Amino acid sequence: MDRIWRESPVAILAGLLGATLLCSCLAGLMIGYLPLSPAAAAEVLGDVLTGSDAGAAGAILALRLPRVLLAAGVGMGLALSGILMQAIFRNPMADPYIMGISSGASLGAACAVFLGIGSAFGAGSIGVGAFVGAAALSAVIVAAAGQVQRDVSYFLIFGIAIGAVCSGITGVLIYFGANSTGMDVTLYWLMGSIAAAKLPWVLTLLAVVAVMLGFFMTQTRILNLLLAGEETAIPLGRPLLPFVRLYLLLNALLVGCIVMNAGLIGFIGLLVPHFVRMLTGADHRRLVPVAVLIGGLAAVWADILGRVLVPGVDVPLGVMLALLGAPAFVVLLMRRAYRFGGAG
Repeated sequence: MDRIWRESPVAILAGLLGATLLCSCLAGLMIGYLPLSPAAAAEVLGDVLTGSDAGAAGAILALRLPRVLLAAGVGMGLALSGILMQAIFRNPMADPYIMGISSGASLGAACAVFLGIGSAFGAGSIGVGAFVGAAALSAVIVAAAGQVQRDVSYFLIFGIAIGAVCSGITGVLIYFGANSTGMDVTLYWLMGSIAAAKLPWVLTLLAVVAVMLGFFMTQTRILNLLLAGEETAIPLGRPLLPFVRLYLLLNALLVGCIVMNAGLIGFIGLLVPHFVRMLTGADHRRLVPVAVLIGGLAAVWADILGRVLVPGVDVPLGVMLALLGAPAFVVLLMRRAYRFGGAG
């Protein structure tokens, strides 16, 4: 089985996984508290595409389509972000939020509610506040750590320190706003819910993920050098710090778009890159496209499971992935044959 993943052409693997992801998204449109048969779903899709009145089934589809697309986009984006962070920091525990981006996003969301922006402009302002918080924190970290001009570990140190400050401020805001309805919405958003997905925002996220994937597919050699370490890259005449700064800023944009739409969702960015390295090896030319598609698959099916696990209850995607991801990560760590950064 390992030979199939390691020796098959990347285009074939990506094509098969892409087709599987598409079928999974179609399944996500049909499965739920009110299921749709394949024939009904196909008929409704046809009505939607032609602009005809699709009736009640069309209303169901209109609610599920943004959600399914958002789950796929979130999974793909977080898997890509996890690959970047693990390559940059050469740390098997690195995930999309390792630099404190989650703390900045939480602070931005809490500020949006505490300042009354959520009441004035609607629930979407919480996501916008989270995006601004994540982007601002990342810019501060890159600017501050860049002054040191040493190695990438300083980005991580600055991120942990500034993220701790943001977490403290967020805790104060939540404490003083405990009786606020908006703060309740913020806490639910922090659990990683995609139930309120809006199609225009989802399409924007998918576009960002597609552009980022296309760009980093051209950067796989640099990512391999980053994972190998500075001592390997310098003799080849490739100082890595400028690439690190660029990648961290792009990662902040990507993760900011994700948390703006879906809140804080964990484990995909940590688990999926490790799982795929176990199958394909550490070469980013294979790792990036395969992991991104598997990340999308994982999120789509976790969302489907969250909808049907308890009848009448919609388990947030972030909660569902935590319940599934934590045991899976423990099992992965117990596989002694797997080595981070290695081929097997």
